[in-house]
Amino acid sequence: MATASAGKVRHPKGRAIIPTEQSGLTWLTAFLDSSVGAKVVVALGGIGLALFAIFHMLGNLKIFQGPDALNTYAFFLKHDLGALLWLARGGLLGIFLLHVVLALRLKWRTAAARPVGYAYPGHVQARVAARTMALTGIVVGLFILFHLAHFTFGWVHQAEQDGRLISYLDLRDAHGRHDVYTMVLAGFRTTWIAALYLLAQVALFVHLIHGIPSAFQTFGLQSRRTMEIIRGLGWLTAGVILLGNVLIVTAVWLGWVGTS
Repeated sequence: MATASAGKVRHPKGRAIIPTEQSGLTWLTAFLDSSVGAKVVVALGGIGLALFAIFHMLGNLKIFQGPDALNTYAFFLKHDLGALLWLARGGLLGIFLLHVVLALRLKWRTAAARPVGYAYPGHVQARVAARTMALTGIVVGLFILFHLAHFTFGWVHQAEQDGRLISYLDLRDAHGRHDVYTMVLAGFRTTWIAALYLLAQVALFVHLIHGIPSAFQTFGLQSRRTMEIIRGLGWLTAGVILLGNVLIVTAVWLGWVGTS
């Protein structure tokens, strides 16, 4: 029996009539619900988050230039960027949540239907990284929450100054700026916090050595000629992020920076 919609008659086997105002949302929903669409969004989100990790690490490396360099950089981010910083944080949070939700849904679908996996064929290390993508992703996600609670909101730990404990957010340098340098020293000189950060960097490294090549695979850029190059790029990117972040934590932990 024919069906009436918006004043038009449609054969039951014919093409569905979608109102114009709903067509865009319907297409987006269908795209995200498909395996191909979800993989594309996961890949784009992963690349964006990896780029953020690189720039975040580069900014934190200013700790080796001394208190003024790091505090000036932090002041620029917080005050000069202003609302843009919060927009960027909101965007990153949205990208991260979408990346996690879609990646886990793909994992569940793969486990249920056993299709061809979202994997990068390679050496044993890459296969181990592929099998633990969900686990390392969850570990990194939990660490990000801890990182925000620790340094952004100052809920986890306090700094000792002039024989008393003070909130991270109340630390000020000689220019009246937030003393991020002293905050980082207080955090990473605490053994359990430093150890937690180091373990999280290892999880991020394992996640990236598979995630980056997988993103290239999703976009159809992997071939016999490019396979080793892409794999090398994944290891290089993950290794640089690991080295930079581990260097910051260990340098503070071992007293290589911040000593008079």
